[in-house]
Amino acid sequence: MKELFDKLGGKPVTYVLGAVLLAVLVDWSGITWRMEQMVVDTELRLVRAPVAGDIAIVAIDEKSLREYGPWPWSRQLYARLLDHLQDAGAGTVAFDILFADPRRDDAEGDQAFAEAIERHGRVVLAMSSDRDISSGTVSEILPRPLFARPAAAIGHTDLPIDQDGILRGVYLQAGSGAARWPQLALAALLLDTNRKIAHLPGHESVRGGYQGQGRWIRNHRILFPFSSESNPVLAFSFADVVEGKVRKSLLAGKTIFVGVTAQGLQRLFLIPGGGNWLMSGVEIQANVLSALEQDALLTELRGWPRWIVLALLSALGGMVVALYRRNCVTKGLILGLLVTGGASLILLLFFGVITPTIPMWVSLAVMAFLANRRQVLYLQYSSGRDTLTGLCNRRSFEEHYQRMWRINERHQRPLFLLILDVDHFKRLNDAMGHLHGDEVLRKLGAYLKSKTRRAGDRACRIGGEEFAILLDMDEPDMQRVHGYAQQIVDDVRDLGISYSDAGQDYCLTLSIGCASMVPGESSTPDALFDAADQALYQAKKAGRNQVWCYESDKQPAAPNAVEDKLYGQ
Repeated sequence: MKELFDKLGGKPVTYVLGAVLLAVLVDWSGITWRMEQMVVDTELRLVRAPVAGDIAIVAIDEKSLREYGPWPWSRQLYARLLDHLQDAGAGTVAFDILFADPRRDDAEGDQAFAEAIERHGRVVLAMSSDRDISSGTVSEILPRPLFARPAAAIGHTDLPIDQDGILRGVYLQAGSGAARWPQLALAALLLDTNRKIAHLPGHESVRGGYQGQGRWIRNHRILFPFSSESNPVLAFSFADVVEGKVRKSLLAGKTIFVGVTAQGLQRLFLIPGGGNWLMSGVEIQANVLSALEQDALLTELRGWPRWIVLALLSALGGMVVALYRRNCVTKGLILGLLVTGGASLILLLFFGVITPTIPMWVSLAVMAFLANRRQVLYLQYSSGRDTLTGLCNRRSFEEHYQRMWRINERHQRPLFLLILDVDHFKRLNDAMGHLHGDEVLRKLGAYLKSKTRRAGDRACRIGGEEFAILLDMDEPDMQRVHGYAQQIVDDVRDLGISYSDAGQDYCLTLSIGCASMVPGESSTPDALFDAADQALYQAKKAGRNQVWCYESDKQPAAPNAVEDKLYGQ
């Protein structure tokens, strides 16, 4: 498993697929939703467009309340407003006010308003919804039939709030049971005969018509840039327009939104803008129409399209991280973030598509961390390895040796050490060359590595042609260790690595010195090493190509004691 992980960790495709899968998983889980919305807010401010010049608001403000008294007023005033707007040459008039109930004390005012709607011919009235608390069903609140019949269109005024309390977009269609009512601004736009909309923009979350009676259905969600405080929608006081104090040229040809902006009466919504930036409902309607007219809409991808774009951008960033995985991971991460951020910015500015950047950046950061971690582990591994044989080097072996000494001291178990030396290796080097000698050491290293399979066992190259093996046996027995070492001697001889020198043929052989010792107060790691080295010396002295062993009975490894306990064959 480790070898498979190491193999996969070195391939660029691992980082690409890892970035893609992790980005999709993070986005699907929703754990970065709030951070993602902060990015969306920044993007909405970044693409802020000037308000279209053919839109204006007639505001029921504090001045109008002082002029005409407490609101609601007689609908005779709205009739007068429509007549003034028609006389000024204004275009479509959209009311962000519900006219659902009759004014029983002012039937003449209602009739006058209905007649004014009919005379104007291009009036859009608002509808809304009402949820029954007991049953949970949603019903539609429509304009009074007296007003709805002469109206040119009816549009919904539903303004959805996100989980964090911020309004970022609207649904172009909504309704109870089916999303059949256009948004108020869209209804006003559709009355313009010069504008044709073949396909509604925004994310289509509902397909088909009927979706269940009693449910409020929304469809075609769009995001749009809001007007700034320095460039607000043109607004006039309701009283000034009715009293003729506004020049007709300022109203001519404009789409007019009528709504409440007076403090205490208006509906205020928190919008993206940094801090607590509030905007009234009628201003939002005007902003929606401005975005529709200028095609300045933004689409936040949902579902499969979102994940496909996220996967492509994450793959791009993963390729950059993989490119620098061995040189400078931090540089690769920074470039990956810049590349994916730039691609997201291009999609935003040129195609109006908002991409999920935070899940993508999280995945790249994780991939960069894993690449860096792999590099650290590789360096740690390499620093403890002999580059020629692939075995442990002297430093790594001594660390493991000290660790195993402490463990066996705690459990009072003997520790076994083998020191191996290639016989007449200088003669082989002189006869065959150093390259051939290196190849011999490489083969020998691969063989010794295969002979150390337990967790505590470790083979190491401690010198030019000298090796060491540390054994941690469950059932310690010097006779078994002697047999193990003799098997190594026989196997190396049977490899058949031969060479010629001065007309004489030679075969590669090993000499091995073995020693065992129970770690304790009376013994030291150096003592065990010295004992194994003494055993190796005796094996060399006895003619090489053989094994000599030394077994301790917890006594210090003094030279005489070593010689007394040596035996071989």
